[in-house]
Amino acid sequence: MAEITEAKIRQAIWMLKANKTKKSICEHLGIAYNTKRLDNIIKEFHEKLEREADLKKKARNKIFTKVEKQGIADAYLGGETQSALAKQFHITPQRIKKILMDMNVPIRARGKGKAAQVDHVVQDLEVKFAQGDKVFLAAENAFAEVREVYDEDWLDVHENGFQKYIETYPFKPNRNGMAGKYSEPAEGIHYEIYWMLEGEVLPTRKLRSFLHQREKVSKVIEETGRESYLIYKTDDYGGYKTVTRDKLFPVKVG
Repeated sequence: MAEITEAKIRQAIWMLKANKTKKSICEHLGIAYNTKRLDNIIKEFHEKLEREADLKKKARNKIFTKVEKQGIADAYLGGETQSALAKQFHITPQRIKKILMDMNVPIRARGKGKAAQVDHVVQDLEVKFAQGDKVFLAAENAFAEVREVYDEDWLDVHENGFQKYIETYPFKPNRNGMAGKYSEPAEGIHYEIYWMLEGEVLPTRKLRSFLHQREKVSKVIEETGRESYLIYKTDDYGGYKTVTRDKLFPVKVG
């Protein structure tokens, strides 16, 4: 049997005050006609409200420890909402937000596509992410996973390789030495050039694209003194994106 929601129980209480029949109220709740069960449902609901009110009263002046604050921050960075955390700790969402801001945590935007609130966050840019790390892309209010780290080590590894030519479409000139409009084999039509690393079997990076990427990685390091990252956004839209270090935030405090 489906759980009776809080909204339905509140409606049932209103129906009782409006002198509706208990039979109709049971039907509204989706239960068999049973006045004793109906009375117990409403009684337990009132007791629950009283317990929550008492817990909220006690939590109003509660001083959270550093460990508790870190737990709240980690839960939020893991995807939990401010409202859910407020309910869990019996405090207001506003107080949860203050704890998060005190813990240097980006505040997610309510709507998709909006930037997160990060003006209060002091970034430690010396913290370097690794492949597989979960991060937060504040500008797009999205969680992501690091797929590649573009740093000096990446440049060193990819510097030592070799070119491999692969024919994609045979060049077959006619008696005039032409193959269609081509007088000689053309890259991207008749062949591709790949940049291969030692030990690789399958070609995955075209030389032109690789040289362009290597130039971009070098330029970012030269201009910022820091690495950049290839990330995959894990939100509803997904997709790969290359971003600089300052655009990313860790999803764990400390």
